[in-house]
Formats: sequence, C-alpha cells, structure tokens
Amino acid sequence: MVDVCAEQFRNHWFAVARSSEVTSRPISILAFGRPFALVRDAKSEVLAFEDRCPHRGVPLSLGRMGREGLRCAYHGWSFGADGYCRHVPGASDSKMGANVRVPMFPVRERDGLVWISAKQSNPMPLRATAMDPAHRRFVGQLKWRAPILDAQENFLDALHTPFVHPGIVRGEAERTPVTVVVQKTKDGFVIDYSGQPRQSGWFYRLFESPRASERAYFSGMSMAQLEYRYRSGWSAWISLYFTPETATSTHVFSTLHVAGRWAPAFLIRLLVWPLLQRVGRQDQFLLEQQESSRRHFPDRHYVVTELDVARSHLETAWNHGETAVPERIDRVDMML
Repeated sequence: MVDVCAEQFRNHWFAVARSSEVTSRPISILAFGRPFALVRDAKSEVLAFEDRCPHRGVPLSLGRMGREGLRCAYHGWSFGADGYCRHVPGASDSKMGANVRVPMFPVRERDGLVWISAKQSNPMPLRATAMDPAHRRFVGQLKWRAPILDAQENFLDALHTPFVHPGIVRGEAERTPVTVVVQKTKDGFVIDYSGQPRQSGWFYRLFESPRASERAYFSGMSMAQLEYRYRSGWSAWISLYFTPETATSTHVFSTLHVAGRWAPAFLIRLLVWPLLQRVGRQDQFLLEQQESSRRHFPDRHYVVTELDVARSHLETAWNHGETAVPERIDRVDMML
C-alpha cells in the first residue's frame, strides 16, 4: 500500500500538520513512509524539507532556523528555501557546498492545515477548497494504526455506528429505512442518504435539528466529509483528512465547520468536541483491533456486500486513481 500511496502523492495534496504546530522550530513528520522536516521561515512561510542533511544524514528537524536557512545540528550546514546549501561553517571557500541540495516539497496552508504534495500544480481536493475557513470551529489530529483505505471506509460507513458508537450516534433498536445513492464526482464520489431526517443518538438530540439532507463525500484521495443541511437553514460539515504514515498507520486530521447558526468556537470545544473525540477513539480502537487480527490471517479474503457502499469505490480509487471510479449510479436500500 505504501507504493500505491506514493503514486497518489505524486498527483494529490495531503494534510501533514496543523498550521498552529509549525513554528520556527522544525518538526519531523512521517508520511508515505518517509520523514519530512517542516519549519517556518522569517516570512512565516512553511517549508517542507526531506528530513535528512545530505552531508551525513542527520535529521534536519534536529536543527534550527538561522539567517542562511535551516541549519543542521551536526556540522551547521544551512539550507535555504530552495533547498540549496547556503553556508558551510569552517570552509575557507564561500562556494563550498553550493551545489548541494536537500529535496524540497511544495507546501500550501489552508483552513488551519499544512498540506504537501510532489507537484505545486496538483489539484487540491474540491471539498477542501469549498470550505470557508471563517466557518471552521476546530482542528483536531489523531493517528490510527490502520491502513488509510480502512480508515477512510470507516468514516464513510454508517452501518457500524449503532455498534461502535451506541447511544452517541445511533441506537440498534431504532433503525429506519434509508435509501443510499452513490455517484461519481470530478475527484471522487458522493453518497446521499434519504429517509432519516432524525437520528436516535445523543449527539443529534443535543446539537441538531431535523435534516433536509445528509451527504458523504470522498474527494481528492485524501479527504472524506459528512455534510448535514437542516430544514431550519443551517449547515454543518465534519471533515477528515487522511494521510498515510506507513502502510499500516494513518494520520487523521479533523475539522468542524458550521454555517447559518450561532456556534462559537469556545462552546464547540466545550460541548461538541469531547463527544467527537470519543467517537474518534472508538473508531480508532476497532480499526487497530481489525488490523492486528488481519495479521494472523494474511491469506483470508473478506466479504464485501452491496451494503458496504464505499468499499469498492475506495479500492478502485486507490488502485487506479479517483478518475477511475465508475460512472454508474449505485442505489441501495438499508435499515439504518
């Protein structure tokens, strides 16, 4: 899966850090099985270096920013915003090291997150560009010891919620008929749910009102989103941004956006965020148990039915690219 993810990295953007955690002190993050050093320069712009000094291989994230750029902690070699060596301490020739370069990666900051890609021209996930940062109420971060495809399927799968999140999201005893329609989009697919304007869990009872629509998006390989629009005119979006750390672990960044309703950030952090954190930890536990169990049965195949509405589309996207998602419209009736 790492090789597949690396191929997608060449064509897409992935979130790797919260903007607030990247400062003038470099940090190291592991993504796609390789370490990157992130740091802010004097202009407050985020730079992404390969986390390796080309002199002796020491992680550049152990260094610090100086006048000439990011300075290695071992011998003080400094690298500028273009990755080229700007200074070699102790050298009598000022041009020493001038042709030495650290690989750099394009960076974008959007909506409280730092994104990297292999090419600046790659498109951002369309759902990410649709979000208004003024409506954002928080940015969270987790790491799940599970493959990215399983993590994304979990978020897009509604049928697990009565069992993994009983009482918080849904209850097993209060199922209702729901029609689910899956359609291709320009950079992924969208899942529409109809027939359940109200939900049985505490989260709905405490914070929501009758829904006009409920949709789930998969966008640009890295983003999945739940969109709720309400009959009273307000809307909410729960977005997760997935980035593979390794073949079996995934960075998960989360945001909540609210529009058309009074919902101050401090109140969201006080009341809503603890419940969402609990849901995230419950998903994390099950996914990590699933991954641990699979290691004991490497030759077993797993059953996929029409109720697993996202799985086949996700597998197609990861194996062949999101443009390979079929044009067909899938319609499934289920009790949810």
